[in-house]
Amino acid sequence: MSTNSKKCFLCKNTDLQKKYYYQDNIKNKNIESNNYFNSNNKIYTCEICKFSFCDDVSIDDLDKFYQIASEKKEDTVTNKFKEFNSRFFSQVLYFINHCSLKPNLKVLEIGPNHQGILPSLKIFQNKIIYYYFDQVKLKHKFDDIIKLGNFWTPKKDRLPKVDLIWMSHSLEHIHPKQLCDVLESFYDCLNTKGKIFVEIPYDIKNNDFIAPHTLFFETEGLINLFKKFNFKIVSISEINKEQIIDDEIKLRIQNKNKSKLSVNIISKVYQKIQKFLPEKIVKKFAFRNFVLNGPYTNLPIIRMIVEK
Repeated sequence: MSTNSKKCFLCKNTDLQKKYYYQDNIKNKNIESNNYFNSNNKIYTCEICKFSFCDDVSIDDLDKFYQIASEKKEDTVTNKFKEFNSRFFSQVLYFINHCSLKPNLKVLEIGPNHQGILPSLKIFQNKIIYYYFDQVKLKHKFDDIIKLGNFWTPKKDRLPKVDLIWMSHSLEHIHPKQLCDVLESFYDCLNTKGKIFVEIPYDIKNNDFIAPHTLFFETEGLINLFKKFNFKIVSISEINKEQIIDDEIKLRIQNKNKSKLSVNIISKVYQKIQKFLPEKIVKKFAFRNFVLNGPYTNLPIIRMIVEK
């Protein structure tokens, strides 16, 4: 099914398809943010650029969605040895397998939430000046942490010059109408040979389209996007490549994730009592239960590193 009422904001193609639809499984169902973005919004696909997008929600409404959602967030108790959080630790291992971390590294992270990449980066490079945007205020006890604001408006809010931009599950949340300005701003703020790390859920293979994700990429589309803005592709990898095309495959992956339920329950108990335990016991327990040798999820994801 094609639609002529829209055009691709990258290539201006008007022959867009309606191939995908938001599932009615939006997070934060109990809050009024769903008045601004919900499963009634439409997803359009550009077969030329190999990506899909939703731009029938306004930028203001998308901001209101996140603002209300963030107000409902509870304070998160983080583990001791949070630097070995399996998502971020595995991302850093991926990065240093392809690139070096120089001293006095200047890093900008978009949307770190309660943790972000900084604790894991500091395992390998202690001298880091760290900037971030998020509604959440980080509570890490490190020097040189600078919050630049709750939100960032590209082309309006000036970014500091940095060596590395970290985007862990944030690219898919950018409003499509701002994507070009975002990437141009990133290119301008990076120092020579500066890098961007990107990780996104492979929603198209996962066959799981949820709000507030507004951008959905195929691997080819992600490569073409960054090349369009003059970035060099350093590395790109698909993790968990199995495409979820039917309920049987989805159920099998859900069952794999359920096998980790006992660890999640133990984690909640552990977080409550960790401060009363000897450091040696805490460290041993954290390594045994929370550090994974491999992907932290069974769902398809894409990791990518690009260079200016």
